[in-house]
Amino acid sequence: MKFFLIVILTFLSFTFSPKSLSATTETPLSIDDITCPNSKIIGKALITDVCWEGIFPVYLGGARFGGKSKFAPADRNKRSLCFCQGDISKGVMPSAGATVGMYLPKYLLTVTKKPYCFPELNGTELASQLGLVSRFNVGNEDAGGTDSTNIANSASFSWHLAAMPLMKILELFDVMGCYTDGYTNFDIMWISETLPMWYDSELAYYIAPESKVFASSLASAAVVTDCLSSSLASPIDTLFFAAGCWGQMYPLTAHIGGQSDKVAGKSLIATRALFFLSRIGVLERTMGDDAVCKSQDMPIMKKSQYRFQQLWPLSESESMDVTCQEDQACDANTVSTTLGPQEFSGNLNKNGINQIQMNSLNETCTHPIGQTTFSWGIWRDAIQPDHASYLIFQWNDCCADIIEAVF
Repeated sequence: MKFFLIVILTFLSFTFSPKSLSATTETPLSIDDITCPNSKIIGKALITDVCWEGIFPVYLGGARFGGKSKFAPADRNKRSLCFCQGDISKGVMPSAGATVGMYLPKYLLTVTKKPYCFPELNGTELASQLGLVSRFNVGNEDAGGTDSTNIANSASFSWHLAAMPLMKILELFDVMGCYTDGYTNFDIMWISETLPMWYDSELAYYIAPESKVFASSLASAAVVTDCLSSSLASPIDTLFFAAGCWGQMYPLTAHIGGQSDKVAGKSLIATRALFFLSRIGVLERTMGDDAVCKSQDMPIMKKSQYRFQQLWPLSESESMDVTCQEDQACDANTVSTTLGPQEFSGNLNKNGINQIQMNSLNETCTHPIGQTTFSWGIWRDAIQPDHASYLIFQWNDCCADIIEAVF
């Protein structure tokens, strides 16, 4: 029964316009008119809003603990024992023990329509104060007019990637070899506003020249196939040029056209950001037999290595998100949210914000790249259509050193 439901939802994602489920603002805005809200992520939300079940399934010595095997990448390590030679010249000692495989919450990826707006940093905004907005970080390829209006009229987004090794920060899982990127705390790693090629399709071709071949209508059939696969279980890694139900992976730029499904659009931007950073060598492959001892270069991103959790707005870990839609009223203490400098609570419809209450159809509160938003969150842009933050779970195959554990 669930199979047919997913197939129907996948079909709807390509045929049905979701505008009625989203908060829409048709009046063109300038950059200064777009608010830079405070997501309040840094704080108790890192405990209460995180999908902790997203780490499952966990494989230890080849045995599965919790979760379902269909959520694990097909190309994960299958061995039970491991031996790593190390590199004494770099201070890395040899290790031997049991293999470990699991999804670790490692990154916070924020997508924003306003350059230099940091909702994840308590709503810090640098664009207006420092005059940093220019043609190099504003979407100006999808519509005519000035830079200040194009940022709102076209589907063009910026992104910020921050290290968020939650398991290490909270000292819940600290196996040497499973955290190879060197990050131990929250730290901003990359921001797209400093990357001109993200906003210019011609410059982007130098990063991904293959996009000339795959950024075309010929890839549409592959997108449908990947959409169905992602919605049922996992994305197809060999179809690296497709991002499932969210659209085409190429070009690796901020421009995604006029998507009516804003949740899918922002998710596509987040996925392209991961691919972009993989291409330039920032992100590496941490799954597979050859990645147990050392992470490997990943110029072509493995989509199945990642799972997303929308952390803000309306975290996927919440079973009862919002209760306002159309003429229905909200209880006084039902919802509280911050929009720019103002905080709203209670009946958000009176403030011009449409809401809808729906629970995720997934078996867990994370989702793979490309899964149809009809199953996990097409309604999740009602409060903030211009911004979103995703907690990125990354599959890690590593070696739990028995010698280290004993001594």
